[in-house]
Amino acid sequence: MRRSILALASIAASLGVLSAGACGGGGEESSGAGAGSTGGAASVTSSSAAGGGSTGSGGKGGAGPVTPTISSWLGTNVAGDLARVDIAYQLNAFDTPSAQKDADGYPVAGASGTSQTDLGFLLPTGTYAISYQGTGALSVSGIGTLTGAWTTVGGEQRNHVAITGAPGVFGKLLTLKVTNTAGQTVKGIHLLYPGFDSGAKPVFLPELLHLLEPFRALRFMEWENINGSKLADWSDRPAASHFGSSPHGQPYEHIVELINETGKDAWINVPEHATDDFVHQLASFLRDNLDFTRIAAARTKAGFTTPFELIVEISNETWNQGFTAYKSLLDAANAKPARYNGVYTGTYGPSWQSSSTDLMKVGQVEADRLVQISTIFRQELMAIGKSDIVAPALCGWALGPVYSDVGLRFIKDNYGAPKDYVRYVAIAPYFGPDDKQTGSLAALFTSAGQNIASMEATFGDFHKLADEHGVKMAAYEGGQGISGNDNLTIKHLAQHDQRMYDAYAAYFALWKKSFGESLFMHFDLAGTPGVPEFVFQYGFWGSIISVLEDPAACSAVYPTLTGTEDVASVVHRCPKYGFLRQQVP
Repeated sequence: MRRSILALASIAASLGVLSAGACGGGGEESSGAGAGSTGGAASVTSSSAAGGGSTGSGGKGGAGPVTPTISSWLGTNVAGDLARVDIAYQLNAFDTPSAQKDADGYPVAGASGTSQTDLGFLLPTGTYAISYQGTGALSVSGIGTLTGAWTTVGGEQRNHVAITGAPGVFGKLLTLKVTNTAGQTVKGIHLLYPGFDSGAKPVFLPELLHLLEPFRALRFMEWENINGSKLADWSDRPAASHFGSSPHGQPYEHIVELINETGKDAWINVPEHATDDFVHQLASFLRDNLDFTRIAAARTKAGFTTPFELIVEISNETWNQGFTAYKSLLDAANAKPARYNGVYTGTYGPSWQSSSTDLMKVGQVEADRLVQISTIFRQELMAIGKSDIVAPALCGWALGPVYSDVGLRFIKDNYGAPKDYVRYVAIAPYFGPDDKQTGSLAALFTSAGQNIASMEATFGDFHKLADEHGVKMAAYEGGQGISGNDNLTIKHLAQHDQRMYDAYAAYFALWKKSFGESLFMHFDLAGTPGVPEFVFQYGFWGSIISVLEDPAACSAVYPTLTGTEDVASVVHRCPKYGFLRQQVP
């Protein structure tokens, strides 16, 4: 998956360069490439009934049927950049020695420290409310300047910061400095987005909530920083009371609050190193903090036609040798060779996967661990009568069913019918052109269209696999997967072209032909505003350019471009999001 843009900016700043060499990224799953036609331009819409209240987590509808405002089958991955009112959660840690920090990451009494974060490219110019608790001093510099003197309100120190954004440029830092003399502390720093005053209660920007409206489910892989996660013990989890960002992702409190507020299905990724105690603690935290009354009310209001699900997955893309989860699971397999033998006894392909003993071992371990984790989740949720909401997702490789099948067969041999332990086999069937065919928009879309058509046979194999084992298919990610530095302007223009809408129509028509209204988690919701153009060589992952973009401003008619246009002149056209938001009954 895409690496956090803030992480990319941090890398660039640390290396002192603003070039492509400063960034890492990629690692996306590809289903191959080819050349051909995209097919027709007609949109694909859900075939669910237009009425019906929620059958989800509780509560009956109001006086009559509710016209759904959400899709019955389409979800989205979400990223963490600029999603919340309080941007203090995006700041880097204080440089104070660890021994002189408290449990929430603030310098202790008598200690000082500085936090510097590359945020100039991300934050819009404006006035931000800032506050803290304590008697120490807090100063602001870099792209931010305090606008006046601190005032005390209800025991809290309050002020405002004028921030000057620098879109398109990395290296513009926001600096906060805490100075404590003996007995003084600074805690509870908040820095609120323009338009919100100190003491404001909303957690999320209204623009984010608006963009999320059409989607049934939210996958939090990126919010959890799951790729390469070293989080093992519950005590090390990110907490809402902690200052700044965490290498372990966003606070679970915020994930829960977004589900409570929107009522959407939650797709949670369990870190690869999580102990059984961590899993118990996570499951009990969700049990105790998911507000099923609020969830039911939100689902009734939106007209959900599906029951609430808590989807559980181990790490992310366990088959991908570019991610640490692959080695973690392989090490676990090699520690128990009698249990995980890497032998595949089925008939699915491709053969180059089934012939890899190591890959088959990883598939067996993942299946075993998924059963263990989902059993713990069900045990914890049984206490409130909600064990049925747990929906385990077994990771699959979109290039063929064998990786999924070896796991399902392991479950069958060691536990029983896979349908009793797995709800979904989930793949990431990205589409895109052969990179050699990206010299023009016409060639790019012709190649992308043939790539879409080439997926039909493999989709058929997955359909057969799901029927054989009594499980459902899902896409944990998917959509266009265009990346690479060659012909970058053409690739960028393609994101805003009518033919991208047409490609999405053909792509999702094939998905629904193969799997019906099976859950599909688009990757992902929104891009990050203000990033330099070179960053896009790692992918164009947002369905719309920014959380701050108003989808109502996107015309229903998208341009058919020549390839000579200035990218800035078309970026406010959003054919991807425009198509996705139409998938509501």
